[in-house]
Amino acid sequence: MNKQVLKRFAVATRVELIELVHSKVEYLLSPSYRENLALYDTHKDSIKKIRERYEKEKDDFIEEVAYTWLNRLIALRFMDVHSITSQNVISSSAEAPLPQIFSDAKLGSIDEKLSLDRQKFYDLIDGKIRGVENRDNEAYKMLFIAVCNYFSGVMSTMFESIKDYTELLLPDDMLSSNSIRAKVVEAMSEEDCQDIEIIGWLYQFYISEKKDEVFAKLKKNQKITPSNIPAATQLFTPHWIVKYLVENSLGKLWMLNHPGSNLKNQMRYYIEQEEPDNFIKIDSPQELTFLDPCCGSGHMLSYAFDLLTKIYEEEGYPKSEIPTLILQNNLFGCDIDKRAATLANFTLMMKARLYHRRFFRKKVTPNVIELQEYGDEFKDIKNFGSLLTPNDSEEFQDGIFGTNSKEYEIQKNILSNKFDCVVTNPPYMGAKGMNKELSDFVKKRYPDSKSDLFAVFMERSLELTKPHGFMAMINQHSWMFLSSYEKLRIKIIKNHRIDTLVHLGPRAFEEIGGEVVQSVAFVLQKDG
Repeated sequence: MNKQVLKRFAVATRVELIELVHSKVEYLLSPSYRENLALYDTHKDSIKKIRERYEKEKDDFIEEVAYTWLNRLIALRFMDVHSITSQNVISSSAEAPLPQIFSDAKLGSIDEKLSLDRQKFYDLIDGKIRGVENRDNEAYKMLFIAVCNYFSGVMSTMFESIKDYTELLLPDDMLSSNSIRAKVVEAMSEEDCQDIEIIGWLYQFYISEKKDEVFAKLKKNQKITPSNIPAATQLFTPHWIVKYLVENSLGKLWMLNHPGSNLKNQMRYYIEQEEPDNFIKIDSPQELTFLDPCCGSGHMLSYAFDLLTKIYEEEGYPKSEIPTLILQNNLFGCDIDKRAATLANFTLMMKARLYHRRFFRKKVTPNVIELQEYGDEFKDIKNFGSLLTPNDSEEFQDGIFGTNSKEYEIQKNILSNKFDCVVTNPPYMGAKGMNKELSDFVKKRYPDSKSDLFAVFMERSLELTKPHGFMAMINQHSWMFLSSYEKLRIKIIKNHRIDTLVHLGPRAFEEIGGEVVQSVAFVLQKDG
């Protein structure tokens, strides 16, 4: 995978998209746009919503719209390459400069599954609608939005039904060789798209400049706000480390229960040891539970999916049932960052669809959610993330949150239950970067690990782990040496068992662009 190309693309595209969206918003709110009364009246309600959001949360609003459109373009490029779309929706080439879906539509062939105003589409193409500068672009955007809305029925997080005002902020140029669409196609080569990891890498690179901005402000003593925590703390985990963590937690638990399994022959980083005195008894694959409480774009969950497919196959389950069983029973994840949770969902849906081509007919979605505030029970969760434990006395009222009731149930299940394996790369944030509310929270709840979020998450991840289950993590190595973590070390040695530990040093994250983090990867078995 050409990570340098992906990084240049992601960094430049973020800047370009933000500028495009900002310019479009300014134009839609300008007096000159209002002068065209017929056009203005058509979109008056949408423009009112744009104005309200822009005036209330300008930067966050622009950023959200920008990454919403990029998410969809990235997703559709990946789906085009793997023929998950029935026609190429965004992909083009020198030989065929227009996406296939648009070329076919111009010839009169539009997929009957797509919901769009066909008469308006052909009136645009034929020049029957006045006042439209680029008829082809506007017609193509109709198809693009219709495809997104169609896939919202299958992947509601990545392709949530597009709001009218968001539709107005789609970039004007979608067809030229210099458009955002064309740049996505060029950057995401067919070869690179063979690996679902491309989604995670693009996310890491996309937020890299914002991360730099956050840390520059921190040097000026500006604390990290809840909205900036994702950019400040996200760090994509190299694949071999993911394999080590997952194989020696999830894989190990299966091997302990099924010592004759051939799974160990497929786990390159599995460390075979003497059997521990106690371990969780697992009879069938469906009983295994795996959680990533800070899942990012889903790297841990993605490899856990791969390992689970091998386990199910060995146990003789039909291929058509395996991805559904995995997503329903085995894998759980959450993140405070909406975009990260969206990409993690998409990653697992692609894993499932590539494993079984008729998977979308099942109408199954992953147990992976964006952590959200649902009343007082989850107040400030955007600041505290999965450190927050639900209050059992609280009751969720469907009438308040209606459409989110399923996500609420998953969120409460994740944050109040325990899992066989908890595996994560937690956020790294020292005490000096924490805002007051977060600092007060960790001092009160986790006094032995309060110096950095990565250490706090060691304690929280163990809380989320079943007795005799496995907690695996990569984090900074300072918890093994500094006096500020002495009580944490005593607690771990006294109450848990260090199963394996790999002291990695400063270059474990080198491939993502020179991150110098003194790292250690380890697997703990929780005491009963």
